[in-house]
Amino acid sequence: MTDIISELDRRPFVYREVLGIPKKVNFGLELELDKIDPDEVYKLVRKEFGSSWIVKEDKSLTKGENAEIVSPVLHNTKDTWVLLKKMGELLERLNPNYDKCSFQVNFDGSILPRVEDKVRFLKLYAMYEDIVYRLSQGDRGSYRDSMEEYAAPIILYLKGGLSISNEASINLLSNQKRYGIAFKDKDSKDLIEFRSPNMSSNPIEWQNYINVFYYMLMAASKPKYDKSEVDRYVDHYYKCYILEDYEREKREKAIQFAKVILPGNTDKSNFFHQYMGNVK
Repeated sequence: MTDIISELDRRPFVYREVLGIPKKVNFGLELELDKIDPDEVYKLVRKEFGSSWIVKEDKSLTKGENAEIVSPVLHNTKDTWVLLKKMGELLERLNPNYDKCSFQVNFDGSILPRVEDKVRFLKLYAMYEDIVYRLSQGDRGSYRDSMEEYAAPIILYLKGGLSISNEASINLLSNQKRYGIAFKDKDSKDLIEFRSPNMSSNPIEWQNYINVFYYMLMAASKPKYDKSEVDRYVDHYYKCYILEDYEREKREKAIQFAKVILPGNTDKSNFFHQYMGNVK
C-alpha cells in the first residue's frame, strides 16, 4: 500500500471503461447545479440524453436558478461510462456554480436486506466517515457550503440511536435529508443514498465515488474486517468539532481503509489521488 502512495505519479487518476462492480447492481445519480438557467439545462439534457433523464428544481438551492439532474437506473457497463463522460462534458459547457451542490449516489437497498446488515454498514461507515468526507471534497479541497446542513456526519447520532436499539439507529437515517447517509423508501423502492460528495463536472470523481461507496456496502454485507475494532471506535468516539477533524489528511487511516474496502490496485490508486487532492 505504501508503494501505491509513493507511485501515484506513475499511476494517473484515470477514467475507466468499466469498473469491477457486477453488472446486475443498480445505482442512480442526482446531480445538483446552481446559478444556472433551468430551462437551458432541461432542453440540453432532453436533447442529448432523452426523456429517461429527469431535470427538476432543487428547493435547497437558488430559487429559479438551479436544476437537479436525476439519472435513470444505471449499471456498470461501457455504455454507462460513455454516457456519464458525455454528461460531464455537457456540464463543463454549462459551467454552473457548485458551492452548495452535491453529487448523490443511490444504490438498491436490497444490497443490505436485514437490520443487522444495515447496522453493520452504519458502524463501518461511521468509523471511516472522516476518510469518506475528505474524499468527498473532490477537486475543491474543501467541503461545499451546505455540508453541515444537508449532509451532516452520522457518528454522534448513530451512537444515540444504538443506545436505544438497532432499529432506532436505522429509523434515524430513514427518509431524511439531514445526514451523509440515508435509507430511502421511494416509489416503493428501498434505496441507500450517499449524500456527502461535492458536485463537480469531473466524471472520474463520479466514478470514484460510485466505486468506493459500492465496496463499502460490500464490505459490510460480507464482512472480513475486525468488527470489534469498529465497535470500539464507535463506542469511544467523543469529538464535537467533527468536520474540522474530518478535513485533515489521515494517511495511515486512509491506507487501512483501502486495505479493508478496495479490491484492486487501480481502485486504491484512484482513491488515493482523490483523497490527497491530486485530481487535476
